[in-house]
Amino acid sequence: MGFEAVQLFHKVPTNILDERVYICVLNACAHAGLINEARQICEKIPFNQRTEQIYTTMVDTFSRVFLFDQAQKFIDEFEKSHHPSIPMYMSMLSSARNAKNALLSQKIFDRIQSNFSNVENCITPATVLLANTYALSGNKSMASIIRTKLSQTITKKVVGCSWTVVNRKVFKFRAHDRSHPCSQDIYAELDRLEKELIEHGYKYDESWIARPLNNDETVESVLSGHSERLAIAYNLIQRPTPTRIQVVKNLRVCGDCHTWTKLVAKTRRCLIVVRDANRVHHFYPNGECSCQDHF
Repeated sequence: MGFEAVQLFHKVPTNILDERVYICVLNACAHAGLINEARQICEKIPFNQRTEQIYTTMVDTFSRVFLFDQAQKFIDEFEKSHHPSIPMYMSMLSSARNAKNALLSQKIFDRIQSNFSNVENCITPATVLLANTYALSGNKSMASIIRTKLSQTITKKVVGCSWTVVNRKVFKFRAHDRSHPCSQDIYAELDRLEKELIEHGYKYDESWIARPLNNDETVESVLSGHSERLAIAYNLIQRPTPTRIQVVKNLRVCGDCHTWTKLVAKTRRCLIVVRDANRVHHFYPNGECSCQDHF
């Protein structure tokens, strides 16, 4: 609720404005794409009160809407008197992935390696983002090379899972899960949804598949099996059909699932709330998401 957050911020007495208040409102601006509002608020913060967290939030604000030059200016300003900050570079790298900008992603990754080579919990996720960017941009071979090197240092991969509550019981779905007693009905509902959404202009976005397909796989079979889709479909086969669905996912929602969920909310006239690893998405019956696609 970015606009509401900004309105509330302007009511805060100046004598209690501190880092926490600024970070809250700037985060709201970042997640709602309120660039001008964020810039105006930041300009009023004295330079000696601009902490690393505030700079990071501004970098995130501009990165989310792909204004990378503006984001870089804040990084350069910060680094004039401070050591480089991991969160700032990770924010830019994440957005470069969303923008499918492999060239920028590689440049940012090289700077991360140069500045934070000894920080393992930074290099690993940065490498994953770099590989995903190459895959999204169509360079699957480079993505495969990077992942092969990464697999030699990572022993376990996180499996995508989603949780939802139906009739006061919690249900967990893994990607391509068929262990649920209602799996046949769930996948039948997914097939019905596919036909409905295609009529409304939906097309599977192959670019979000960040690995080579196996011989028995298709673009449709891979994307339609994502865990949040199974959780949503399970809700939709309930009677009466719910007008509000809530899902929690342990990974970040992919761009194709984001488009798919917006259309499901619109065609089925329901509110779908998805809490992924990065933020909360409210998919409204009008076909829009609260993040305004800045995720």
